[in-house]
Amino acid sequence: MAALPQGIIITEATAKPHSIVYVNPAFTRITGYTAEAAIGRGAGFLVAEDMHQPGLEAIRSALRAGAPAMAVVRSYHQDGHSFWNELHVMPVKVDGGRVTHTLSLLQDVSARVLEEQKLGSLATHDPLTGLANQILLNDRVRQAINHAERDQKLIAVLQIDLDRFKHINEALGHRAGDILLQAVAGRMTECVRDSDTVARVGGDEFVVLLTGIEQEDHLHSIGNKLREALAAPFHCNGQELRITSSIGASLYPRDAQDAETLLRLADLAMYQVKDGGRDDFRCFSRELAQRVTALSALETDLRGALSRQELRLYYQPKADLYSGAMTGVEALIRWQHPTRGLVAPGDFIPLAENSGMIVAIGQWVLHEACRQARAWQQEGFPVMRVAVNLSARQFRQPDLYEQVVHALTVNALDAAWLELELTESMVMSHAESAIALLRRFKQLGVKLSMDDFGTGYSSLGHLRQFPFDTLKIDRSFVQDIVTEPDDALIAQAIIAMAHSLRLNVIAEGVETAGQMQYLRAHLCDEIQGYLFSKPLPAAEATEFMRRAPLLDGAGRHPAVALRTLLLVDDEIEILNALRRQLRRGGYRILTAESGMAALELLALNKVQVILSDQRMPGMTGAELLSRVKLLYPDTVRMVLSGYTELSALTDAINQGAIYKFITKPWDDSDLCALIHEAFVMHDGLAQQGAHSQHGREEISV
Repeated sequence: MAALPQGIIITEATAKPHSIVYVNPAFTRITGYTAEAAIGRGAGFLVAEDMHQPGLEAIRSALRAGAPAMAVVRSYHQDGHSFWNELHVMPVKVDGGRVTHTLSLLQDVSARVLEEQKLGSLATHDPLTGLANQILLNDRVRQAINHAERDQKLIAVLQIDLDRFKHINEALGHRAGDILLQAVAGRMTECVRDSDTVARVGGDEFVVLLTGIEQEDHLHSIGNKLREALAAPFHCNGQELRITSSIGASLYPRDAQDAETLLRLADLAMYQVKDGGRDDFRCFSRELAQRVTALSALETDLRGALSRQELRLYYQPKADLYSGAMTGVEALIRWQHPTRGLVAPGDFIPLAENSGMIVAIGQWVLHEACRQARAWQQEGFPVMRVAVNLSARQFRQPDLYEQVVHALTVNALDAAWLELELTESMVMSHAESAIALLRRFKQLGVKLSMDDFGTGYSSLGHLRQFPFDTLKIDRSFVQDIVTEPDDALIAQAIIAMAHSLRLNVIAEGVETAGQMQYLRAHLCDEIQGYLFSKPLPAAEATEFMRRAPLLDGAGRHPAVALRTLLLVDDEIEILNALRRQLRRGGYRILTAESGMAALELLALNKVQVILSDQRMPGMTGAELLSRVKLLYPDTVRMVLSGYTELSALTDAINQGAIYKFITKPWDDSDLCALIHEAFVMHDGLAQQGAHSQHGREEISV
């Protein structure tokens, strides 16, 4: 039996729960369950909650009569996916005809069943829910139109989509999703008459055909009845699940006179509901028809926009909140339509996404942004991150990594100039594969930013898995940050979370000085918005960069004016190189060539961050920083050295005198990031100290 290709189960038949006593290797191959996981259990676990299938009832009836039986039933693999199982069950009898065991043969016949469905044996109904499928629905809509024309009645088609159903599948598994779909099918069927048709036409898409409608108002009543029925909680495997639905409807003969158009218009109305926020019911209307016609014309024009070179990239500058200096740009697409003028992305990007054109457009944006970045690089500008937004469809392209490498290669662009922006929903929907891909981009040297953070379902536990460099606070939180406490608290929490993970934080949509000052006071790193600059065409962005403007008010803010960095090294060439590299950060930079000279400068100046060489005559860096810790404990102290003298540094590290140890030669971008991080850390500690002091003052009063 071990060598048979069919799965074998032998169950004990004299006492419930009729436990499994033997399975062969083919059983494990077919079901995914090991012998250890199966033996001792009743065989019913293979059908989970799906216990009332007609085929199972036939098998139970035969076994009660002591006879063999065969049926094709829906079973479930160990990973949750369902398969069609041709199940042969035979009672094993001993002398006298007493049944002691049951022998079952299993065979996965999913491929055959699917083929039979195509051939017509199961072609009219959905195997999971038992509802009509698309083929039967189309036929019934055509029949209903013929009858309605003869009887002068109305018919309606309702397109129903379950909102965010895939999240349930991902969180609870496909088996739970299947059970939920069956329950949904049951509720829909209860809401309509026997003469109506409920069909399942996709994963979580259903259609209801209503016949013999007397008045249009009845359609609204039934549509809302369906929506409310689906909104009531479902119970699945001991869990309470709640879902909402988006429902669109069309009416014969008002909206269309043929089945295909009637179904299409109901689908359009449903997508209007989704665009409007989901969880609603809407009928197709003439206004919607006009909008659809206009969108269709716009989509036709968009298909030729790339070949006609009508697409443009604008670049919105970003600014460092501490130095006020420009740090990079975000590439934003615009469409220069020959008759409509400049078309905003919100008017054509959804069309591109729905039609699939977004992939080709995304590739063009990537190449054009890299080409422009290379031009800026050749002009001698310092490294200026050019951020490119990836669409969800583009992110799912299997050759995305190769596309990015190609764009960098053909434009001869250093990867450090490119930043990819992704939304949290994109990476969370397929987390494992996303993590692997993002790590490849990091190894390539590309910067990574999570866009619209806070609007989805990320958390610290999720975020720490992804190799992002930057978080962007969504503009929806920034807009009312100085007037709405909830938005302000969310922004503060995002900043604190990001900094705990050593991530840079940028707030988008900053338009007022008040927003800027609030974000700066709470240690946000960068901003982007009309306060600094609107999005600019490439030529204007280049002129903007040449002027090297500072963010208004950055130099006058006391938190910026006091940002002093002390560099200590006995080699003047090293000090000069460090000064050149770090001066773009907007810091006040002091230099000393010995430990004693550094202590003298500390006595005369308020210094937040110290970067010291280790090997220096008279006093090592570790000795200097140990003294500084005692004299100026609120400083952030770091060592930069070409010698890893661990024994000399151990005591200083253990005593907390050294925050970071950086080796020579250093990476310029990494060093700048660490210095920036040190100032952020200092400000955070100072802020905590101020809160603590305030608390002590309150207690003393």
